[in-house]
Amino acid sequence: MISINSLPGMQTKIINDKIKMVQGDDQIYKYIAINNCTIDMDTIEKMTKQGDEWNGTKLCANLIDLRDMFFVDSKTREYAAAQYREHVAGQAIVIESKVSSYFANLFLTFSRPKVPTRLFTNETEAEKWLKLQMVNR
Repeated sequence: MISINSLPGMQTKIINDKIKMVQGDDQIYKYIAINNCTIDMDTIEKMTKQGDEWNGTKLCANLIDLRDMFFVDSKTREYAAAQYREHVAGQAIVIESKVSSYFANLFLTFSRPKVPTRLFTNETEAEKWLKLQMVNR
C-alpha cells in the first residue's frame, strides 16, 4: 500500500494496486478502480476500513468508479451490498459501457445495496446526485 497526501484537505491511498481512494473536501469519497483490476474480498475489506478511518461517522457519500475494473466475484459483490453505515447518504457507481451496465444492474437488482445506489456513465452527474443525497439527509 502506498499513501500519498496531495492537496490540502485531500487524502489519497492506493489499495492492493487495485483501488485509488480519494477523500475530498466535499465528503465524497472516490473509490477508483485502476490497472484493469479484479476486486477481491481483501481489497474491499481494506477499502471499507480505510473509509471508516478517514471519515468516522460524519455524513458522506461514495463515488465508485468501475471504468477500469475487469471483474468482481459474487462473494465480494454481496459483501459490498451488505455494507450499511447510517452516515453514508448514497453511492454512485460510475461505469463505461452497456455491458458493464448490464452487470451493474444485476448487482442492484439481486444484491440490493443497503444505501441508495445509482448507476452513472458521467462522473459529474454522479457527484451532483451524491451531493443532493447528502443535502436531503
